[in-house]
Order: sequence, then C-alpha cells, then structure tokens
Amino acid sequence: MLDTISHRIVPSYKQSVEISGTLAGEPFAFSVTLLGQRYPHYLILGLGHQARWETVLPAVKECESLRLKLVSDQGEMIAARVRLIHASHFPEKLLFVSYPEQGVVRPLRHSPRIVTDHPAQLQVANYFPYIHGKVVDIGRGGVGFETHQQLPSLMSDLQDRDVKLHLSDDDTHDFELSGRIRLLKEHRPNVWHVGIKCELSSAECESILLRLATHRNAIDRVIKNDHSHESCSNNTLQV
Repeated sequence: MLDTISHRIVPSYKQSVEISGTLAGEPFAFSVTLLGQRYPHYLILGLGHQARWETVLPAVKECESLRLKLVSDQGEMIAARVRLIHASHFPEKLLFVSYPEQGVVRPLRHSPRIVTDHPAQLQVANYFPYIHGKVVDIGRGGVGFETHQQLPSLMSDLQDRDVKLHLSDDDTHDFELSGRIRLLKEHRPNVWHVGIKCELSSAECESILLRLATHRNAIDRVIKNDHSHESCSNNTLQV
C-alpha cells in the first residue's frame, strides 16, 4: 500500500537523494542533490561536478521508471517512482523529474542506538586516503559516523560502497568494523553524517559498546560535563 508523500518532501541544505533504475537489464544507481521543487509538477535534482553526464543522462532517459529514495525531515525513508521530464547541463547539471504524490514510507531505525563519541577512520573500498571523523552512535543494525572532512568529490560514488571503520582503544589496540554505506547527508556546512549498515550479534555489539564507553575521551567528557563537541547524532542517517 502506497502512502501520500507530497507533504514530506521538503528540500533542505544539500539533501542527498538516490536515483536508481535498470538499463539494458543492468541496474544502476547514483546520488544527486535535491535543490528545489515546483509542487505538484516536478523536483529539481542537481548532479555533482564529478558526475559523468554522458553516463547519467542516457541511463535516466532510457529508463521508463526511475526509483527515487530520500530521507524526510521527520527522519523517514521515502521511496517513490518518478520519470524524467527535462535535463540541463549548463551552467549546472540538473535533472527535472516528476513530482511523486505517493510512495513507500518507513522509519529509518529498527533498533535502539547508543550515543558515543569515539575517534575513527573510515576506509572506503578502492579509495584512499581514509576519512577521519568519529563514531556518534551504534546499535545492532549499524553505526553512525560523523566527519568534518570535505567530501564533495565522493558524493556521487559513496552510496552502497563497502567500508571499514578503524577504531583504537586507549592502549592503542586497533579494531575494525565492516559494513556498507546506506545513507549520506550533509547536515550543515562541512558536517557530514554517514549511516553505515553492519549487522552485529548481541555479543559483538556488547563488546564494542564496552570498548567505546570506556574510551578515555568519553570518560573525560562525562567527568568534565563538556558539551563543546556535542553531536547531532539524532540526525545521523541509519537503517
């Protein structure tokens, strides 16, 4: 059963949107940015400077039905079918797609999250160097990672990539988590939230949480009642 979604689509600062479909029997997917809308006619989607126009345009033109996926301001995953209306590549690479009135809506999180604050490095498959940041929350379904590092050149290439999170204990013992990027959003200028899906058993989750909770930085912040680095983890995109 489809839900009415028109009131849920509100463009925010550089809101990431995934467009996917099938071309010649092969699936494709790429990340764009929701720049605006003209209700109830169309949505305006922008491609990054690194996007290959000669690859994207034929795919969206030939595909009769495109699948659009985004996260609403209410923290819900929205999926809907759209079609290409118009495309423009100068001065900006823009796609105009039909405005979806109905789609599938579901909450992002299916498991509780524990807020953490642990430095980490994100290693994206086939990409170097590492992305420096911190783990801001964790649960059995995945991990929330936050970074201030610039990512514009990666935006169209990060979705669904395999990743590893490298973390260190206070005794310099390294450990890592493997997963896949499911959601990516620039919550505010230069602050990126990355939702990483990695199914953990109860024992694994408990072990990792004990390590994160006893990290020296976390203990010091609690003792000092320091909120200077308070995270926006409630907005971290998870599945």
